[in-house]
Amino acid sequence: MIIDHEDISKASFRRVSFKTLDHLFLSQVEKGANCPPFVSTAILDVAKRVYHLHSSTESQEQFKPGQYRVIGILSSEPAGKALEECRKGQAIVTLDAGQEDREIRARFGIVALRRARLLRICVEACEQGIHLSHEDIAYNILNCSLRTVARDVRYWRQKGIFVPTRGQQKDIGPGLSHKVMAVKLYLERHHPVEIARRLYRSLKAVERYTECFARVIALHEQGLNLTEIAFVVQISQALSQQYLDLYRQYNTAEYRQRLDEIIGKARGDLRFSKDADAPKKSEKQVQYGPQSPIP
Repeated sequence: MIIDHEDISKASFRRVSFKTLDHLFLSQVEKGANCPPFVSTAILDVAKRVYHLHSSTESQEQFKPGQYRVIGILSSEPAGKALEECRKGQAIVTLDAGQEDREIRARFGIVALRRARLLRICVEACEQGIHLSHEDIAYNILNCSLRTVARDVRYWRQKGIFVPTRGQQKDIGPGLSHKVMAVKLYLERHHPVEIARRLYRSLKAVERYTECFARVIALHEQGLNLTEIAFVVQISQALSQQYLDLYRQYNTAEYRQRLDEIIGKARGDLRFSKDADAPKKSEKQVQYGPQSPIP
């Protein structure tokens, strides 16, 4: 009798694979629901997506320290629709921003930190197509009362900043995002320290918003469309549009010098060119460096 060691190896591998959780799940579904393997495999895939049963390496790549996953209502769901009938989705939000949050707490106190976190979490979820309810924020995220959440949302609205929650969806007024508000105040020559105090932001965050605004406008001046700008700067198209609207509002004789001061460095650092030798590339390429902008 000839022993085929390759067959023995394959059989051993099959026996080991039969002991995995995946195979246990598949066998239970196939026996319990009397369904073929391709159906049970599809069910397993759905279960993994819903419960995020990824490998530890995959999970670590998705999250940064201080981030976690939340469940909310898809922003495409109309206002007034019963929550139990709404489609739900998931978003990754930043509860603890590390040094930035520590700076906010040290400078402005615990209440300011909570308000800053509430605003950041709602904006991040909204940018991923999810609206959180006041209950989500109070009970599942910030561990505070509903009255506290309502009061904090009202606080930001009084400052002209819109907080994108499920409850506010039907009343999206003229409020700006906190990022656009920070740039607006900077354009009006408010000191960065004052802006940080008014919006409960760190000085680095205020600087980051201003630099992002400058890059958006510099790319717009070079003829890039909204989709291209958002892709290059790595922000949402909605935020890109708000920055462009702000630029148009303040592109007047009174503020033109201030705009040039803010956008000047970005104009020098960003240059777009098309590689003529590349085989039919439709996407523009970014070149970073001290080159002069393309006229």
